[in-house]
Amino acid sequence: MRRTVAVLIVALLALTLVACGGGASDEPEPAPDTGAAAPPPPPVDEAVDLSPLEEQVYEPFPVDSELGVPDAILSRLEAGQPMIIVFYDDSQKTTDDQEDIIRSVTETYRGLIDVVSFNLGAYVTQDARGTITVQPGLSDDETAKQVTRMIDADHLDIRFTPFVLIVDDQGYVTWRHRGISDDKTLEREVLRVTE
Repeated sequence: MRRTVAVLIVALLALTLVACGGGASDEPEPAPDTGAAAPPPPPVDEAVDLSPLEEQVYEPFPVDSELGVPDAILSRLEAGQPMIIVFYDDSQKTTDDQEDIIRSVTETYRGLIDVVSFNLGAYVTQDARGTITVQPGLSDDETAKQVTRMIDADHLDIRFTPFVLIVDDQGYVTWRHRGISDDKTLEREVLRVTE
């Protein structure tokens, strides 16, 4: 019986070796192609990141000593009221989406946080190079001056709308986001400044 089992195992191994190509091949290996090398693949254009993360810096809300801050913000800073500050352009399609997200979060936390919004499209224009200028005829409007000063590179450095800031009761900017914000993230940040 042992001999029969041993013979079957050897025969099975031999068949497996032959079936899997374990034997030497009589065919010579093909010579490497010495023709022209294949052209390199075309360069890949790097995709533009349309919604990069804003650097989250815990810093005091910038108050301009020359022009001041719009009264809607200054009164809340002085009262120690947390707030969501939204900069938007009502000519953009994303404005309604952002407003809906903010409305859904603030309805849950009504009275704990205020929303202050500024329609930048009403105050400024932006050319192809990104230079922001005050709309003609609004240079006498004090709020327009304050808002355009507040969004410049020396203060909040806002270059994209919608742009959302959350300011805590101590007057510190705790969260910045450009583009449409996620409702869960916005709610988490609201809870962080109101609890």
